[in-house]
Amino acid sequence: MTIKLGNTPVTLLPAHAVFLEKSAVLIVSDMHLGKSATFRSRGIPVPEGDTQGDLNALSFLIEKHSPKHLIIAGDLVHAKDGMSLHVMEIFRTWAASLTIPMILTEGNHDRMARLLEHTLPIEIVPFIEIDGLHITHDPNELPKNIPGIAGHFHPGIRIPESSRHSVRTPFFCLRHQQHLILPAFSRFTGMNIIELEHEDRVFVPIKERVLEIPQPRKSATTRSGTITPDPRRTGCA
Repeated sequence: MTIKLGNTPVTLLPAHAVFLEKSAVLIVSDMHLGKSATFRSRGIPVPEGDTQGDLNALSFLIEKHSPKHLIIAGDLVHAKDGMSLHVMEIFRTWAASLTIPMILTEGNHDRMARLLEHTLPIEIVPFIEIDGLHITHDPNELPKNIPGIAGHFHPGIRIPESSRHSVRTPFFCLRHQQHLILPAFSRFTGMNIIELEHEDRVFVPIKERVLEIPQPRKSATTRSGTITPDPRRTGCA
């Protein structure tokens, strides 16, 4: 599905990414490399494989869409204790195979990524502007009068199936018709159920396509007006 941010067409990809046709730029957010290793270092028994799996998925998108640049809109890594020698070697090997520039708009988890900048082909910046879009990590840092793309909140939504059951799914959130908030690219990172404002538009990845759906009916306990990460969820931001 393709939408417009300002005058710029932006294609929403079901793999939790977007593609700018005009400049051939692929954008993802919130990869959180090494998150499972972080959990294991803290005594939480979770399986390995998320880092390699996410990088393989990203390689597939690069091969499919042939971008000229890759932009990661923040939180490339998860935590210092998750960047083990094994995780670092996986990422180094993958990055060495890239034939396109990789740019990271630094996220709140990316202090460790500064160490990567000296040994890997990656440029780290606070934001980047391309095709008339402002791209950064935190949606709150998007200029009000400029179309833009961000991540950070891992947006998820509950879609009611019945009065007692609902389905949770990640989604692309379009706010003010010009600010697009991406779902987390990493499948292990998960999602954070966010609150929607009245005019927010909801785009849900469903199998091999992205569909716009009406906003689900708000419950009595929902507060409108903000998109706020739930601090109780370890997968947030």
